[in-house]
Amino acid sequence: MKRSIQVLERKSSILFLSPTLFPQPNASAAGVRTVELLNHFASSSDSFSQVHYGCGLRADDSQRHEMKKLLPNVHIHHFPPNREEEIKEVLHSSTFRDLKTVVFDRFFAEEAYSHYFYNHRPDVMRVLDMQDMHSLRYYRHEQIKAYDVESKGVLSLDFFKGTYASNLPTCQMDAVNKSKKKDASSMLLRELSSIHRSDLSLVCSPYELKVLSDEYLIPHSKMGLAPFFTEPKSKYYGSDYSFSKRSNFVSLGGFKHPPNIDQVLMLQRLWPRIREQIPDAKIYVYGSYPPPRIKQMHDPKKGFIVKGYVDNLDDALATSRVMLAPVRFGAGIKGKIIDSWMYGCPVVTTPIGMEGISSDDTKLWDTSVAHDDDSFIERAVSLYKVKALWDDNQRQARLILETSFGLSNLDRIDNQLKRQENL
Repeated sequence: MKRSIQVLERKSSILFLSPTLFPQPNASAAGVRTVELLNHFASSSDSFSQVHYGCGLRADDSQRHEMKKLLPNVHIHHFPPNREEEIKEVLHSSTFRDLKTVVFDRFFAEEAYSHYFYNHRPDVMRVLDMQDMHSLRYYRHEQIKAYDVESKGVLSLDFFKGTYASNLPTCQMDAVNKSKKKDASSMLLRELSSIHRSDLSLVCSPYELKVLSDEYLIPHSKMGLAPFFTEPKSKYYGSDYSFSKRSNFVSLGGFKHPPNIDQVLMLQRLWPRIREQIPDAKIYVYGSYPPPRIKQMHDPKKGFIVKGYVDNLDDALATSRVMLAPVRFGAGIKGKIIDSWMYGCPVVTTPIGMEGISSDDTKLWDTSVAHDDDSFIERAVSLYKVKALWDDNQRQARLILETSFGLSNLDRIDNQLKRQENL
């Protein structure tokens, strides 16, 4: 879909800002989503005639070349935080004279830049792109650490049987952690403050939209749902990639993200029980920036293959039969699950893994979601061995992708921005 000619006549621009990051779609699901948004506004949307991306880091030649390939119609700029006069001059330059909207890439970008717009460009609508609810993810990590201490260091999915997994962070500082700069309560306060300062917040997960509204009393008028935007790759749902043409298990997730390290540690513990029932199976572990302790898990004799970074997801997902994602903590939509389904590969995961993707009243939960170690192993083995189960799971996953994560959601973002502009 191409934008109409009218947008070129109506000069307006949008600026995305991050103090520390250029989008990295091969390293994180958040990077994929940001690139999708930028390219939509630059190529398909009727809302803006120009799209800009500003970063606190100065791009070197290789980064500029990579950004040009990823974002051919997006202008890249250096926006150093803490240089008010420089930023003030840029915001009043001819480049940004027609700036209508600024999007802060996560709450720490809003903290770094929003005051410049409040003071020098109050006419610009301020939008917070949450990506996921960071305080919730951090709090769940704290809960997992506490649970692992209680269980004497034995990692387990039995965590989901107790009350730990259903708790939410509060704004009351934990006396034990109050000296920490990054405890969940202080992070929650920062995140909620960013939401309140912004004109609109883009929330990735329907679950988090509900939590923010029901538990933290954020008005619905200040929020918009902005999940991943994708479609199933029909080729990989065809006979050339059917149940019998696929083999082995796969795990996916960049290792700069703590939940993905925990996921592979969990897999290492569960894998012997799975392989006991499928002796010839292997699991291939993909993810950028694997630390030494992950690399040391590589054990071909036991079928545990650590591959690390993969440039093309076709290589990781197109011929795999089942993805294993024993996610014990995290927040937002899990990009690995969306990616796996795009390539027609069913998934076994946890309630947190499926959170915001599918409600627990669907048949998919019966075959894909596990609340403890035993049920995870049972679902992994059954989905791998039983063709009818695998086919049905794949059909349901495709339907969810088409109905909840289709590219039409990008048009909804346009409408949310227009609605907020008119308030």
